[in-house]
Amino acid sequence: MTEILDVLITDNLLNILMIGITLSIIMMAVIQKIKGLTFITTDNQIWFINFILSFGIGIPFSIFFYELSIYEGIWISLFSFVGAPGIYLALKKQNMINYTPLSLDDKKDDVIEVKKENLIDRGEES
Repeated sequence: MTEILDVLITDNLLNILMIGITLSIIMMAVIQKIKGLTFITTDNQIWFINFILSFGIGIPFSIFFYELSIYEGIWISLFSFVGAPGIYLALKKQNMINYTPLSLDDKKDDVIEVKKENLIDRGEES
């Protein structure tokens, strides 16, 4: 079963979803500011502006910051418009992805302990 999911959910798709989540957060803030404008009166206007801005900001965002192709930029924009966080959470709930960010617990092996007798006294008080 894991092999099938690895074929369906590729690393490239996960990267695009992660970038889409970042763009969705930015877009949500922009749309909230635009909603406050006096000439925005209907939900259809907000939907249309969201669509235009998702692609107008998303494609250059992905090309400039992540050096991706225009096709990947289009996918990122689409996921941002649809709602990349919702897609990611749905895939996670279905146990289709097991991505978890690196936590501090994973870095416990990187800690070097120095015995008290090996400490160098530099005359500094702490």
